[in-house]
Amino acid sequence: MAGTAFPFPRSSTPGARPGEGEGRYLNCHAVQEGGRTYVRRDPGLVTLSATGKSAPLRGMLDVNGVKYAVFNGAVVTVSAGGAVTTLTGAIPGSDGVTLARNNKVTGGVSTPDIVAVRESGGAYLLSASAVSAYPDADLPASVNSVDFLGGYFLFSLPDGRIFASDLNSTAINALSFATAENRADGLRRIAVSGNIAYAFGSSTIEPYVNVGTAPFPLQRAATVPPIGILTTMAVAGHEEAWNNPVFFVASDRTVRTLQGYETATVSTADVDRFIAASTIASLELCVFVWNGRGFVAVSSDAGTWVYDVSANAWHEKTSKLTTPARWRASRSIYSNGLWVFGDTLGGNLQALTATLSENGQPLPWLIQSGPLKDFPARIACRLSADFTEAAEQVLVSWSHDGGKTWSDELTRSLADAGRWPLSVASLGLGTQHGLIVRFRGEGTADFSFSGATAERLAARGT
Repeated sequence: MAGTAFPFPRSSTPGARPGEGEGRYLNCHAVQEGGRTYVRRDPGLVTLSATGKSAPLRGMLDVNGVKYAVFNGAVVTVSAGGAVTTLTGAIPGSDGVTLARNNKVTGGVSTPDIVAVRESGGAYLLSASAVSAYPDADLPASVNSVDFLGGYFLFSLPDGRIFASDLNSTAINALSFATAENRADGLRRIAVSGNIAYAFGSSTIEPYVNVGTAPFPLQRAATVPPIGILTTMAVAGHEEAWNNPVFFVASDRTVRTLQGYETATVSTADVDRFIAASTIASLELCVFVWNGRGFVAVSSDAGTWVYDVSANAWHEKTSKLTTPARWRASRSIYSNGLWVFGDTLGGNLQALTATLSENGQPLPWLIQSGPLKDFPARIACRLSADFTEAAEQVLVSWSHDGGKTWSDELTRSLADAGRWPLSVASLGLGTQHGLIVRFRGEGTADFSFSGATAERLAARGT
């Protein structure tokens, strides 16, 4: 007799809010291949450079293949070959830092200015050897973020002003500013995507385009429908090598996309609850691409959720040694053909890897179905699950009361999964709550999962 399929998370329809109540994935995500949905494991992390500094990584930027990384009490550069140099001086505090570079050329050689700004206020100039104060006193000391558009450094201020530098220079004209005027909500971040500079306030987003006027080179464009940003570092997607919309945690504590002059909500109720449980200052976003698919990680002191842009679907992510159980990767840049991250557990820079571990630590995974309610109550059933063959041990458990309690875990091997499905002879009697199954493990073997079914054994009473 054909089995009844358990519901597992799948891709959502384009433009729709991702579905809920279909189970959950941890360190796994669904992909569609040949008209079918498979669950694959997330990539691991490998140490790229040991900087010898202390977490957290506050901000990072690639400059012509050299990585500039800001830590507590230190700023370092990491060459393409991995050589680490500690700059003289530091950026005070432990808050987030945004960085930008311009396109300055000297004698036919790229010699960009590199600027860093603390989210709590203050701009700094970075060279290959030192950190120094910003060289122009006409830039207010309260600037809280920086980005770059069309030759100009752009700075946001809490009072709502946006300052622009001279062309490919750190010089500031005291009159080269505009004020975000849609509402008196101040500014928390300036971020550039394509040819638009977005000025993020606490309740508004004002787009600006470069028109090359003097003394201020930008002109305000159509205002985005009223919404703001929750905190300075909760923006990602404006990075180079990222061909997807900008993502941000909005002032209403949802995750949204921003493309052109429109926003769209992509978070689910589960993700919204996660954000509500987070300390606002701890929220951060980072983006990366793996196997041609874009992902957005939203992390905080409450954990990590990852949005699969291609599938319009969410899954949870964690690392073995982190407390709380969030993903250890922090921030992200694309440098020398790799997506590079900081490490919340230390000063290492790390990169994605197909090896399914994180700096030698096993990467735990979990696949859980939603409740199977189509199966009749008080009927005994067996479980069949389709995994590919792998040198992996799987722990299987199930719940008859909607996940309130779980059975003892049974161990099953995937060594013979290519010949017959993983199975459990009896899951007990069905109930009005339906049936949920859960698979988890902690090995480093790669596999795919394509679904599970409950097969009727016999009726028992009425």
